[in-house]
Amino acid sequence: MKRLFSLTMITVLVLSLLSACNSQGNESANSSESSDKITVEFWSLDTQKAVYEPVIEEFEKEHPEIDIKFSTRTVDAHKEGLKVAASSDTLPDIWFNWGGTLGSFYPENGLTLDLTEYAEQGKWNELYLETALELTKYEGQITGVPTKLAGLGMFYRKDIFEELGIEVPKTFEEFEAVMAKLKENDITPVSVGGKFGWHTMRFTEAVLEHYAGPELKDQLINLEQSWDNPAVEKTYATLKEWEEKGYFPTGFITADPNEAKMPFYSGDAAMILEGPWFDTTATEDEFDLGKIGVFSFPTDQEPQRVSSFVEMLQINSNSSKEVQDAAVEFAVYATSKEVVDKYKDNFEFPVAAAGVEIPEEFPNVPTLVDALNKGAFVITDQALPQELVVKFFETQDNVITGEFTPKEAAEFLQKSAEEVK
Repeated sequence: MKRLFSLTMITVLVLSLLSACNSQGNESANSSESSDKITVEFWSLDTQKAVYEPVIEEFEKEHPEIDIKFSTRTVDAHKEGLKVAASSDTLPDIWFNWGGTLGSFYPENGLTLDLTEYAEQGKWNELYLETALELTKYEGQITGVPTKLAGLGMFYRKDIFEELGIEVPKTFEEFEAVMAKLKENDITPVSVGGKFGWHTMRFTEAVLEHYAGPELKDQLINLEQSWDNPAVEKTYATLKEWEEKGYFPTGFITADPNEAKMPFYSGDAAMILEGPWFDTTATEDEFDLGKIGVFSFPTDQEPQRVSSFVEMLQINSNSSKEVQDAAVEFAVYATSKEVVDKYKDNFEFPVAAAGVEIPEEFPNVPTLVDALNKGAFVITDQALPQELVVKFFETQDNVITGEFTPKEAAEFLQKSAEEVK
């Protein structure tokens, strides 16, 4: 019995060893097979799954040597995740980002690959809209592959304008006259959600463009001129005046900006300052796009610039050369006219790729694209240093609530700018 037991144990041990050897052999084979592929880690947003998942599948079929490891997060989680990864040297090989000071943090700290040489060799000036490429730059270098270019416009209820005999305003004075007439007819001129500050900011920056003009406004944004300036005071005085006249909804300063569309849909408000995505939003909300038109906020400046921002894909400067090349190849592929045309139903317009025809179901987007081509400035919460953006929001809110006079607001903002500098 003891001999039989011993033989049995020996057999089990031999089989176990053989199994382990086979397992190690398989793992080695799998590892060898896996090592033949270039793995590119890609982070993006939850809302972009529909855009990138079919594109990645197609790309990997055409490039079997490249494996795109794709993961997504919500907007805030994505921003936070990138900052944490930057501080711990664990950034992915490629990631989605916005332009301006949100995106410039990474090239400023040497974390993104300078794509200027890739752009020259690949003739990106023929592949992408000029404004889109320009907005990806930081200190002369191209810091990302542009994916989308957006400019803001004043969406308005065409049916309400027609009923009241209102023409689309072409000057700042005419715009104020339109708001006055709408208010006289018990319609809130503009729907705004002031919570978080960025929705109100769209009006602040537009009015500042009117009073300061492009040159001075850019100098203010770049902290090259004092914010304690008559143009800044006039801007805040005008915002407060509009609030007092009821041109904005009552209590808008604490209203959720994502809910600002509801008074617009119901006809309680006649205008809303939004981007090209609003055509898609209204369609998804089953609102009749035939009732909506759009025009550029009239600043009386030449050129009449619109608030804009770019979205892009940035590449890790610390990834290996072969991974960087693969990441750039994927980014250019995913943003190409051919791919956008193939998967048009999944993309938000206007895309950064040149020559893409905008689908008919987005009737207001071409108007916004035309406005962008005439002139654009970087939206304020991506143009100012991020520490100052918080103060900018605080300042405009305090003016609306009456805690700051326009003069005090200008002084406070300048003091904040000096601290940031």
